[in-house]
Amino acid sequence: MKGGSGIGENTSSDKTLPIPEAGEIVSVRSMGATISLIFVKASGIDKNFLLVTKLSTTLFIETSGPYCSLALRSGGKDFVHSRLLNKTHNEHVLAMLNRLYEENDVERLSTKLVGFSAGPGSFTGVRIGAAIAQALALASGGRVLSIQSPMVLAMTAFKRYKQSNWWVSLKSRKNLFYLARYEISSRGVQVLQAPELFDLEPEWLLEIKTSEKGVGEQPEWLVDIETDRFHTGLYPEADSVLDFIEQLHLEGMSRDPEFALPLYLEGDSPWVKSVDR
Repeated sequence: MKGGSGIGENTSSDKTLPIPEAGEIVSVRSMGATISLIFVKASGIDKNFLLVTKLSTTLFIETSGPYCSLALRSGGKDFVHSRLLNKTHNEHVLAMLNRLYEENDVERLSTKLVGFSAGPGSFTGVRIGAAIAQALALASGGRVLSIQSPMVLAMTAFKRYKQSNWWVSLKSRKNLFYLARYEISSRGVQVLQAPELFDLEPEWLLEIKTSEKGVGEQPEWLVDIETDRFHTGLYPEADSVLDFIEQLHLEGMSRDPEFALPLYLEGDSPWVKSVDR
């Protein structure tokens, strides 16, 4: 890889899953990670009735990094459950999801829209999020939306600091980082630089790093940046994108469940020696 250059082709190859019956345990396998999710149908309420009456819930799933964040919107209220899980998402995320629905008395089959952080990010974490989004949308007859993982963090920063322009840095491994850049407003998000993988500072970052703020993990090769221009210690919060994904859904951008696919960048692979991580 040449320093300062990046590539970003989506190389997803996930398969469509059959629609499960309510109350059935759904097992979703993806490259060694197995997710089992139980869907419970409210007594006496048919799934078609839920759809016809437009009882609706929106869910967003963030599992692409060490921080797991789930956000549920139902009945005009937002509910959030977030935890720092590092590499244990497969052990905790389903319990977190069940708790989110059950403690807030929300029916799973009312979920009309499931958004998820699609990457780039943790190989297993992204696949877990995609598998849950696909399974839940299939069971509820809902739709899915995939959102770039750096965008979720940028929107969290926008919500926290009320500043529109953000560039994002997320570590892949060793000295490789995903970099992206966004302009955010109440009207939506514009992708100024799509996520790419870099091992040296790209030209576009050299031009804007003194005028725009960054967020995420700072690369060692990123020099000459003032401490107040880069925010570390901020984690992506799922509720920061609920308005955005509902807006995209109303604009016809949501898709059928089989399109809940991870985003991978060419040149980035989990199959590397541990010394290279």
